[in-house]
Amino acid sequence: MNQIPGVARLVYGDPPTVTLEATMRPTFTLPPTSTLTPTPTATPAPPTATPHPTNTPENTPENSPSREPATAPPPTATSAPATATPLPPTPTSVPPTATPVPPTPTPRPEWLAFETDRGSLGDYEVFVMTTTGQRLANVTNSWADDAAPVWSPDGRRIAFVSWRDTLAGKWNLGPGSIYIMDFDPASGGASGNARRLTDPKTNDGWPTWSPNGQRIAFESKRSGNWDIWAINLDGSGLVNLTNDPSDDRYPSWSPDGSRIAFTSKRTGNYEIFVMNADGANPVNLSQMPGRDRYPMWSPDSAQIAFNTNRDDNQEIYVMQADGSNQRNVTNAPTTEGLADWSPDGKRLVLYSDRPGNKDIFIVPLNGGQWVNVSKSPDSDEEFCTWSPY
Repeated sequence: MNQIPGVARLVYGDPPTVTLEATMRPTFTLPPTSTLTPTPTATPAPPTATPHPTNTPENTPENSPSREPATAPPPTATSAPATATPLPPTPTSVPPTATPVPPTPTPRPEWLAFETDRGSLGDYEVFVMTTTGQRLANVTNSWADDAAPVWSPDGRRIAFVSWRDTLAGKWNLGPGSIYIMDFDPASGGASGNARRLTDPKTNDGWPTWSPNGQRIAFESKRSGNWDIWAINLDGSGLVNLTNDPSDDRYPSWSPDGSRIAFTSKRTGNYEIFVMNADGANPVNLSQMPGRDRYPMWSPDSAQIAFNTNRDDNQEIYVMQADGSNQRNVTNAPTTEGLADWSPDGKRLVLYSDRPGNKDIFIVPLNGGQWVNVSKSPDSDEEFCTWSPY
């Protein structure tokens, strides 16, 4: 033990002297399994937390001068020896991932947009409300007539027709223009930044969005009679999709983007036609002597709802996208106007004069009860559309 370097002796102090005689005494022999318990000697064992220098040859068990290798019991390991590279600590929690999982979005309300003559000047304005009739708001609020609102595919914009660029500001007293405004589905408010898309000198109306939200098809009299046109949101890419001497009106872009339904007078009365989105291959779907107008696609592009007077009053019919299985889904003695589909395809929103004035109703297609969601006896509500999810 006298071979312990002086530095170690200064740090740890002189270790207790162990003699061969002491190791042979049974009353002081440490059990092999209790090496952590200090022997009852006057001098306590050095702390186990501080490692004893064992990296020199003279301090290894086989070279220790105070022990004989033949008789000394083998040292009992009480803990794993220190390694050059310590093991990492066991994690107590799952480490965060590089990309945190986004929070579950809060469901936003479903909205209905409609035109109504509730304007402060007796003019038509675009209003919105939830499908329960709550949170009613005027989102155009201009001095002129604003009508025919339709939602963008993401529900964050509304295209509509306005007569604010005319002197009279009234429907049919000047050319209408296509406008677009932003809408916040969470708050139910418009941003007030309505901007004009089409030339105010032409007469344009009835906008419909492409499914990707990049183009709008609309009816226009810029060629002398009503035709179907399409334009990009920045005003570029204007193209005439129909070029017939008869009127083509009320376009509706299919949700799958492949077709556009519209109303045409090519047969002498108004019929529902469908064509490719580029204007090719127009086909008459309704083929009835009555006046069929305002086609609106179901969310899955499999059916078309439309308005007709073939039963001597205005009713809503639904047919397959190929024109088959035309059926009356309102069957009411009153007047029912344009109908749009709920996002799940199970209900229609339409206007009806059954209360004595025109109100907005939600009608289940399974024959359930109609629900009046506007309930405004002092005004007329028309042209209603349902926002996407």
